[in-house]
Amino acid sequence: MRIASILSNYIKPAGVHKNNQYDYSVYRYPVNNFANTGDIFIKSQPSFTAINSAPAFRNLAYQRKMHCIYCGRPLMSDKIVNRLKSSGIFSGPIKNFAQEMFNYLDYLHPTEKEFLKKITIMAFDKPDIRLSEAIRIMYPKANKELLEEQKPIFKELSTLANKMPYGYKTKFKELLKVSRFRLEEKEYIPSEFSGKEFKYKISRIGDTIKDDYMAKKIAQLTEPLSHPIFKKEKEPLTLKFVDKILNLTETRDVNRKKLTKKDLQLIIINKIKQYGEILNRKDILYQCDIAIKTLEQKPVKIKFSNKAFKYDLNETLDGMPDQTLRENINLIASKLPTSRTSVNAFITKHELSASDAIGYNVLRPSIVTIEHIQPKSLGGPNELENYALACASDNNNRSNGSLAEFIKNFDIKNQNRYFKEIFEEVYKGNIPLKTAISMVETFYKESGRNIDTGKLAAYKK
Repeated sequence: MRIASILSNYIKPAGVHKNNQYDYSVYRYPVNNFANTGDIFIKSQPSFTAINSAPAFRNLAYQRKMHCIYCGRPLMSDKIVNRLKSSGIFSGPIKNFAQEMFNYLDYLHPTEKEFLKKITIMAFDKPDIRLSEAIRIMYPKANKELLEEQKPIFKELSTLANKMPYGYKTKFKELLKVSRFRLEEKEYIPSEFSGKEFKYKISRIGDTIKDDYMAKKIAQLTEPLSHPIFKKEKEPLTLKFVDKILNLTETRDVNRKKLTKKDLQLIIINKIKQYGEILNRKDILYQCDIAIKTLEQKPVKIKFSNKAFKYDLNETLDGMPDQTLRENINLIASKLPTSRTSVNAFITKHELSASDAIGYNVLRPSIVTIEHIQPKSLGGPNELENYALACASDNNNRSNGSLAEFIKNFDIKNQNRYFKEIFEEVYKGNIPLKTAISMVETFYKESGRNIDTGKLAAYKK
């Protein structure tokens, strides 16, 4: 294997012409130079005319190397990620995965880069195993180390319980008890099934399924589970709603008038489980088995999820009058390691994941997204002037928070480089000058940061 030497051979800087204009062509379609993996990229450059929509703007990352407006890392086109997925790079031997990922090393965030390092080291001894097998080998050590990271944080959270009002204290202690069961991987009986949470988890898995038809079918099946009717105990089922579920799941020979809400949920989940069995996806089967046992009020072993914990925590603290205490609890909870901040959390999260899901999630944080400079929730328009390109990780972390506050975490040189790239698209005729100027003005208004517009001024002449 040549893994130890490929970093210098396959990470190449942009070429620079004599007129100091960057040649971004080397970034358009990274070429796979490794044996036995095949060339999966189209090398011809498609035409690219003026941008007038969000998809076309996002496609800048497909046409050239664009950098995140926040962290400054290169942005990965979802088209390239999907090509890697369909080519078998994610599901093949880890030696091929490790080699291919070195083409994208500068795109990766720290946790994913650390994971790649571990995979590369393992590839020397076990070159032909798959990512899912590698994860299972890493899991025991990673889980033990993750527990050590989590324990002091939960201990700190538990000390605040006695400061809470009685009703909130009871709910909070119950949440900590359930979290302990999950952290220690012990069985317990969940209080209720959350169709919304199940739908979210399955949708994340769905992004990693190669078979687009099957992925679409599964997504359609999860949709009704988040319907409000399942949360309203006193609201009766309508035959129209029942028929919709039975048609969707292709269920025959049942007395539709006697079906309960739980019956319908189980019909949907069992249908999804059938697809999971066809796809041989242990992660889908795991989520379905948990859902079925939860609905049937049977003991179940559920892995701890940071995202699920924070969602439940927000519901527990909702309306608590002591705002300072609420903020302190959330501040402590924010210290919990996540799959974005801890390689141990990344590994344990993917214990049952398919290789395609693991490979996809290594690149997911780097995928290009449309960031609304002024959040939509605060009246920001869906217009090019209000758009920026950001990695999925930073976009998600900011959510709809203040840009002026969020931007403090990042060097202004990242924003200057980003807008320089935007200005170059103005020069090429892909973005109207007026639009670029409006982008800068919107960014300044929301962030308070001045952008060097010297090059843009030159385009006005």
